[in-house]
Amino acid sequence: MGKHKAKVSKERQVNTYSEMLSASYVILEKAKEAPAESRYQLMASLIFSAFALEAFLNHIGQNIFKCWEDLEKLSPSGKLNLIAEKLEIEKDDGKRPFQTVIELFRFRNEVAHGKTVYLKSEEQIIVVDDKLEQHMQESLQTPWQQYCNLKNAERAREDVEEICRIIHKTSGIPGDVLFCLGVQVDSGTLLPSD
Repeated sequence: MGKHKAKVSKERQVNTYSEMLSASYVILEKAKEAPAESRYQLMASLIFSAFALEAFLNHIGQNIFKCWEDLEKLSPSGKLNLIAEKLEIEKDDGKRPFQTVIELFRFRNEVAHGKTVYLKSEEQIIVVDDKLEQHMQESLQTPWQQYCNLKNAERAREDVEEICRIIHKTSGIPGDVLFCLGVQVDSGTLLPSD
């Protein structure tokens, strides 16, 4: 008796922005478990938040612009401005959540286009006390390194989610479920025995 065979096919839509936002969340939660050792986790969470927003803008853009392939070359900020204008969303770059995105994309760009820099502090006169050793061990940091803290990582994730909600609600794309990781459809047909 031979083995049965089946013809199987699969289709899957992957909502990359949801995957990136989930990664940001999971990494941020890990950072909270050991705050003293969380520097790189905070950096990763911030990067994934920036990636999530750009992926979301691409997701929405391809649904509201027929020529999105031409527009996809815009910077993330350019994409956000274009989509906000198209959907008539009032954007206040001086307030959350949009203010956060300006800082987040600046951080993302500094990391993505990183280069070696040399830092030098101003000479200081300090009191010699028990805090001298601590002061001497503190590292000089670039602006992007200073940005990698729990407050900024939480704020970035929250504000990226809020911008996604605002744009999604305004876009009115039929059948689009916000923050859905994607949908897979499987089908199979049992073939007749040999």
